[in-house]
Amino acid sequence: MTKFREEIIEIKGRAYAVRRHGAGKILFALHGFSETSATWDALDLAGYEIFAIDLLGHGKSEKPVDLAAYQLENILTDLALLFSKLTKNKPFSLLGYSMGGRLALRFCLAFPDAPVEHLLVESAGAGLKTEEERASRRIADEKLARNILANGSGWFADFWGQLSLFESQKALPQAVQERIWQRRANNVPLALAQTLRGTGQGELADISNKIKTLKPNLLYLYGELDHKYSQIAKEIFAPNPSVTVIGLPACGHNAHLENPQLYQQILQNYLAESVCDIIKKDD
Repeated sequence: MTKFREEIIEIKGRAYAVRRHGAGKILFALHGFSETSATWDALDLAGYEIFAIDLLGHGKSEKPVDLAAYQLENILTDLALLFSKLTKNKPFSLLGYSMGGRLALRFCLAFPDAPVEHLLVESAGAGLKTEEERASRRIADEKLARNILANGSGWFADFWGQLSLFESQKALPQAVQERIWQRRANNVPLALAQTLRGTGQGELADISNKIKTLKPNLLYLYGELDHKYSQIAKEIFAPNPSVTVIGLPACGHNAHLENPQLYQQILQNYLAESVCDIIKKDD
């Protein structure tokens, strides 16, 4: 397992925890909801320095009380300032899983002149298509937020881990499952609730028709056991000629934890612009 160096970067008076290792070109890695930068501990890419970030409200980063800090515009602005501060405006690659992938996509749309060389997204959607769907999701997220506040992070870790989306994680070694549970349980309830309220899927507009306008070419990864995101990959992302879509066999929603070796090899090959002969691109 790779050894990261930890540091705290202040952005607009808010602390962001960053863990980094390696040398070479810069790659930022954004985790999913209720996770931390530790989800990327196994990632080690030749020729790259990896900056794994604790997103606002997660891990060792700031956990504001104010809802406004968690809203999309403010989150993306913070990330833009953080990226600029750490790279001194040099080119970088951007990797995001699930919630982190949603943010990565929207960052590239909000800041089209940012020097992003490669956009790498795992198991993330482009947004709910109708206002009715988004309104329904906001209601569900608010119910979950209130349950988290009432019952605590341990309850949330149990609840979240039992979602069908994460069924395939039950095949992971027990020690890995325990680390995932602990990261979820370590969350501050209010920060989780405000994240749901500020940047939950009900708060995000559908960007399906904007994927073709992304400046960096996009690699989209998904687990073939994840039926929801397999469909999203094939229907939303694959039709765009600038998007490379790859499904990882025998993996679910969190492919980078379920098959880290294959995941890493795919990233390494893509970043090196070499042909990925491990797994074929979906037609």
